[in-house]
Amino acid sequence: MKPIRYLLLLLLTMMAVNKLTAQKKKHANATRITENIEIDGLLNEAAWSTCDIATDFVTHEPAFGLATNFKTEVRLAYDDRAIYIAAILHDQSPDSILRQFTQRDEEHGNTDIFAFDVNPYNDGQNSYAFWVTAANVQVDVKMSINDEDSGWDAVWESEVSFNDSAWIVEVKLPYSVLRIPKVKEQEWGINFWRHVRRIREWSSWNPVTKEIDNIAGQQGILDGIYNIDPPLRLALYPYVSGYVQLNEGLKEPSYSLNGGLDLKYGIDESYTLDMTLIPDFGQTKSDEEVLNLSPFEVQYDENRSFFTEGTELFNRAGLFYSRRIGRQPGDYYKVGELMNDGEQIKENPDAAKLLNATKVSGRNANNLGLGFFNAVSDNTYAIIEDTLSGDTRKILTEPLTNYNILVADQAFRNGSFVNIINTNVYKPETGGIANVTGAVFRLMDRANKFGIKGGGALSYRDGLDSINSDFGEKMSFEIGKLNGKWTYFYIVNALSDRYNPNDMGYLSHNNLIAHDVYLNFKKFEPFWRLIKFNSHLHLGYDQQFSDGAFTKLSLSYNYHMTFKNYLSFGGDIGYVPHGVHDYYEPRIEGRYYRAPGDVAWNTWISSDYRKRVAVDVNAGFYKSSEDEGGYWYAISPRLRVNDRFFIVYNLRIQNVLADGGFISSSGDNYIVFGKRDTKTVTNTLFGSYIFNNKSSLTLNLRHYWSEVDVYDFFLLQQDGNLATFDYGFDPNLNESSHDQNFNVFTIDMVYSWNFAPGSFLNIVWKNYIHHFDKEIDLRFFSNLSNTFDAGPINSFSAKLIYYLDYQRFARK
Repeated sequence: MKPIRYLLLLLLTMMAVNKLTAQKKKHANATRITENIEIDGLLNEAAWSTCDIATDFVTHEPAFGLATNFKTEVRLAYDDRAIYIAAILHDQSPDSILRQFTQRDEEHGNTDIFAFDVNPYNDGQNSYAFWVTAANVQVDVKMSINDEDSGWDAVWESEVSFNDSAWIVEVKLPYSVLRIPKVKEQEWGINFWRHVRRIREWSSWNPVTKEIDNIAGQQGILDGIYNIDPPLRLALYPYVSGYVQLNEGLKEPSYSLNGGLDLKYGIDESYTLDMTLIPDFGQTKSDEEVLNLSPFEVQYDENRSFFTEGTELFNRAGLFYSRRIGRQPGDYYKVGELMNDGEQIKENPDAAKLLNATKVSGRNANNLGLGFFNAVSDNTYAIIEDTLSGDTRKILTEPLTNYNILVADQAFRNGSFVNIINTNVYKPETGGIANVTGAVFRLMDRANKFGIKGGGALSYRDGLDSINSDFGEKMSFEIGKLNGKWTYFYIVNALSDRYNPNDMGYLSHNNLIAHDVYLNFKKFEPFWRLIKFNSHLHLGYDQQFSDGAFTKLSLSYNYHMTFKNYLSFGGDIGYVPHGVHDYYEPRIEGRYYRAPGDVAWNTWISSDYRKRVAVDVNAGFYKSSEDEGGYWYAISPRLRVNDRFFIVYNLRIQNVLADGGFISSSGDNYIVFGKRDTKTVTNTLFGSYIFNNKSSLTLNLRHYWSEVDVYDFFLLQQDGNLATFDYGFDPNLNESSHDQNFNVFTIDMVYSWNFAPGSFLNIVWKNYIHHFDKEIDLRFFSNLSNTFDAGPINSFSAKLIYYLDYQRFARK
């Protein structure tokens, strides 16, 4: 413990002597108006001429703190219902303004942007960001420290116009979109941004340095808003949807008609209730499935909007993996074992049906954030049919399950916070329960440079997976210089061998103590031929929690640079000198596989996305101290046909050679490994045609192909090495029987029409093919033909969502 004490003493000394000279924040004043403002981008109302002007922007990128190349003027007005923002973005070459159409919430289009951040509680940590592109496409994001919630969608108005010397943005932001304090005089954090795409210049009204990774802490102040009552925030999103599914394995198509409701209700000025009743996630983007040869579960992205929007409070401690809710039933693959002779599977849902989900979240005037989350999934059954009599019966594959989260988050100055969370999963029918209680904290000095982070969690499971009761614990601690050009920090994570948060969270492996030291350097300002440069050096040492045994020593270096022509280049080098004692691959507690040490190198290059044609290239290899190795390469060209039509293609090929991996076991003394070559080819195609800022057609096509060729078997020894043996006596050890040929082919085509504020019509075609066999060494097109022969599942659906706002009806 002495080194930690010395480090802590050093940190406290640094915090004491390193006091920030407070930068004087800019103030903007909003003018109360009585005149009606029509959002048309013309600024022809007399009220705008009475407003103060916020100007004198300074650059953020490529260099910080310089005078901008183009003048920007912002005016603010307000009434009892909304705040209004008008921006004049001067440009003497309006024909050169880039204005590519993109989908809503797409942040990386080839277009000029006006943006503003607002923080009604002015806590320096949590903020709302709103963008308007030159094509009048809206982007809205909720931001907190080191986190963005791009799934959050608000209903607000914007319009743009152009003249000979500028483009103009006009915005109406209803108070019902925000959570505002109930005080006589409002004092918000605010900032305005401008992006001139053709010269890649980002500028802001209140200066924002890149040396501090907290944009909300560098906002200016909005004054002048008086006597505003926080409005009743109530919105309903009823929906109706219809599906037709064609399965080549079934004679008749299946049909379904669904209806449900999402609700948003402001309990008070701080906290909001979100609820979804009879949710429908059938139009969710297809998962990017992969062949999993590891002992760990694959973690997939969450694509359901209810679980991506407004969940930043629940995610801060890393204990919430929303894909657990409505997951694949636990006994999905056991149905075949429970069938009798002469029976066949008629129906076996691959996802538990979600009955409802509710969340309450918000933050009050004392910077206390509170959150409550609850979801219930219904009993899920497989339907089994007797082929002779036609009688059917049910097999329960997943019982009714209740998911619950409680969280409290107290924010302090300088980006500091304390977060306490509890997650609970309960299955009434079996009495199974899983409970995790955790806490995380971050304490920063006044300069927001030096700090400590830490946390811990205790897991408890009872009556699940044949476990009577079990406790596990986790601890983490980080100390160092966390912001600035040079950063350095030490992190230790300790997870006991019984720690298991996976009923509600995601953890790949436990029984680990990981020590990591980082030294980072970032050059924020242009120099030589570069616009920016950053790199980091990492040293890691891992050991087992249970007995302190060595598992891994690693060293890596990562670099990233962008040249003045906006060609970006980067890569990383990794070295594992002494091999890895892998305690997970054998799948039996206490045994380990001694994987050889290796050296790995990866590099990538990306051209300027402002060009009509751009390309990304990636390549790398690794080579072990023995015969294992591998290489990969990828190319991704992108074509902007015009400002509405955009295509990106990606090809990635990866080959892994002589990899040692688990095959089977029958007890502690008979663990069989195999040597295998794995070839993986992934093709993806994305295309979009944007009709206007409210209507779009997109296509996502993906073909994933992975072949595994097992060519020899070995017996795992007690010292972790592999030994050859005579496996002819074991009928299960036939090389071809362990070969794998795995294909997934998906198409997602979506037409989306935002026909009214907050209201959408989505028409979706989804095609899914899953093919698995043991025939390897096929050529690409032969394999693709076999995949198509496996038979697709096609789904055609239409979903209408209508937005009903209480404030609009109340005014009428």
